[in-house]
Amino acid sequence: MAIAATVAIVVLAAGPAAAVPDDDCDVAQQAFSECVTYVVGIETSVSPRCCTALVDVKDLGASLPQRQALCRCILSEMLAAGQVVSSRAAQLPGACKVQVGFIPTSSDFDCST
Repeated sequence: MAIAATVAIVVLAAGPAAAVPDDDCDVAQQAFSECVTYVVGIETSVSPRCCTALVDVKDLGASLPQRQALCRCILSEMLAAGQVVSSRAAQLPGACKVQVGFIPTSSDFDCST
């Protein structure tokens, strides 16, 4: 009984991040890496590979908990790459014509909504 209670506490403490397996997080980060050079200001335009990646990431986020967890995964990828240019991050969905609202648009983006 004590083991079951401990497992339940660990699962509850993990929260929404547990909704996306690590491999989905890895896939999202790998896909979004195609967009990072634009988002941090290295590239001057959004590449077709980035747009394809946005579609792939969108497809991974079927539920709200999945989208929240993917958002956190992508945010960590963006932050690891350098200073996020918020206006560029916000332009990605429009530039790619992909409706995806859980892509972080700033370094302090709230992934809980």
